[in-house]
Amino acid sequence: MKIDLNNIFQKQEKIVTVLQMDNNWLRLIQVKQIKKDKKVCMIKALGISSLPDEEISRRVTGLAAELKINSRYLVLSVPRHLTTTRNLDLPSANPSEIKDMIELQIGKQTPYASDEVIKDYQILGSNADGYSSVLLVIVHKDIVSRYFKILENAGLKVQKVSFSSEGLLNWKNLVCRDKVPSDKVQILIDVDCDTSDFEVVLNEKLVFGRSISLGISQFPGQIEQWQKKFIEEIGHSIYAYQNEITGKEVAKIIISRPRLLADSLDKETLEKELGAPVEIMDQFKGIPLTEEGLVSYNNLVRTDLSYAGLIGLGLPAGEHKIDLIPQEHQIGRAVKEKGKDLYLMGILLVFILVAVSGVFLGRMYNKERYLGQLKRRLADIQSKTKELNGMIRGIEAIKERVYTRGSALNLIYEVHKALLPEMHLTSISFEGKEEMTLRGQSNEMSEVFSFVSKLEESGYFQNVKSKYATKRKVGDKEVTEFEISCPLENKYKIKDKYEL
Repeated sequence: MKIDLNNIFQKQEKIVTVLQMDNNWLRLIQVKQIKKDKKVCMIKALGISSLPDEEISRRVTGLAAELKINSRYLVLSVPRHLTTTRNLDLPSANPSEIKDMIELQIGKQTPYASDEVIKDYQILGSNADGYSSVLLVIVHKDIVSRYFKILENAGLKVQKVSFSSEGLLNWKNLVCRDKVPSDKVQILIDVDCDTSDFEVVLNEKLVFGRSISLGISQFPGQIEQWQKKFIEEIGHSIYAYQNEITGKEVAKIIISRPRLLADSLDKETLEKELGAPVEIMDQFKGIPLTEEGLVSYNNLVRTDLSYAGLIGLGLPAGEHKIDLIPQEHQIGRAVKEKGKDLYLMGILLVFILVAVSGVFLGRMYNKERYLGQLKRRLADIQSKTKELNGMIRGIEAIKERVYTRGSALNLIYEVHKALLPEMHLTSISFEGKEEMTLRGQSNEMSEVFSFVSKLEESGYFQNVKSKYATKRKVGDKEVTEFEISCPLENKYKIKDKYEL
């Protein structure tokens, strides 16, 4: 039984903070929630370019004190340009099988091992053939760990790590009154100072996305030149989407603009060049603001920064589908929640014991006994969690070794099957990727050619060649020394990992 006393005693008002960091800016919004009413009450940005992490932590400490940031309601947003996303078609509709397949895909989709990245995914749908479309989101663990360290040094603990593009989709649903049928393709473009976020939406899900290395601040005072480059980059992105997902025309393009752009973008030119209806929207249009929020909006330090993704993560109700919190923090949070439940249950037990003690004063010693049991259970849970984490790391290591090294044994077995009884090998060389080299001796030259033919017949080798075969005398006997090159069939070559 899970009992949450926080909900029983929770205040009617709470303030959610959504924070996002990159190399240049730390930006945040705060959303005040009173019952079911939510409004943006603060918008802030700090320049952190070239600052050491210790200085960033000091500035966050001051910001946390000024805004009274509550760690219980702190959400960290990971920007699109710091992530890698992949759209996968997996041959299963079973969620548990898809989860296992995702683990195998990490090594193929990134140059990193599974334990070097944080990943999460969303199942977009399944077809009649039993295949599922999956959106995979990957971020390097060092990026999130760095942000966690900065915030922890500032006395803050992150509760959620969300994907900024998911916030952009939520923002679209908040501000767009002209609804497009869910089975029609919409394109969301979020213009920021240094980059732009390009997302394709179908059935209210992100089905394709990419980061565009073009922001409004890269062409200061040259809006026409910037718009020309912007149209060119959007055209490239639409082409990339249509190459990957065919048969779906673009019904509408929605552009979220920062305040600096105002009405500078030419809607007619955009529609003509991009071939679809375009709607350009101020990111705060229609967003509910408190008086303090309106003041902070009017006093923005920079008006070329985007807050659309942060708004979408802070205002909507419900859980965020993509969670990029590190595994160790997930385990710690689970243990903490379990311990919290046990602790709260202990408190209730104490209340019951105190109430009963008025009648049965002689049973007061049960209080300490129950508390001791709860502490032992919590310690046992923590111990088992550490063991489980070690087992998971061991399994991952075994998987990697089996995947990369098992093929060499198969190759040696194939050579052994083809080897003639009258021959013997003096060396086997395998560079680990594409080719195996064999050296040895035989009684007759014909045996070497026969050996080459048998290797060629194997399904593992192709274009097997004898580099040399020479005769020499060993004592009173004449032997043939040879060297044979055995290139691997393409499907058995050990391929390099994919790069981001």
